[in-house]
Amino acid sequence: MINPVKMAGRAMLATVFIGGGLNQLKGSAQLGPVVDSAKEEYGIDVDVPGETLVKLNGAGMIAAGSAMALGILPRVSALSLVGLLVPTTIVGHPFWKETEAGKKQTQMTSFASNTAVAGGLLMVAAS
Repeated sequence: MINPVKMAGRAMLATVFIGGGLNQLKGSAQLGPVVDSAKEEYGIDVDVPGETLVKLNGAGMIAAGSAMALGILPRVSALSLVGLLVPTTIVGHPFWKETEAGKKQTQMTSFASNTAVAGGLLMVAAS
């Protein structure tokens, strides 16, 4: 039997990823150098340009978010989104690098928000 509360919750959670994925596709030229810098900083030897990785990540978020919203393999979709969210959060919100208090707080808040969303995804995966 279809649980309308679960269905609505998954759809609401998915909007973050569908919108975020679209933003990554549109902003891949600006985000690519950030990813290239992170690859160098963390010693990740991947011979794929950062801009391409951003586009792949965005497309993955759109695909998995859409699938989860539609109830298509929601557990698998949720786990896929966790896998996409972790590097996005580490690269996109490195609060530990910030020296200015205001920027550090903003990055910490964004990092914590993404961590909370990841928790919601894990709950979807476990349900």
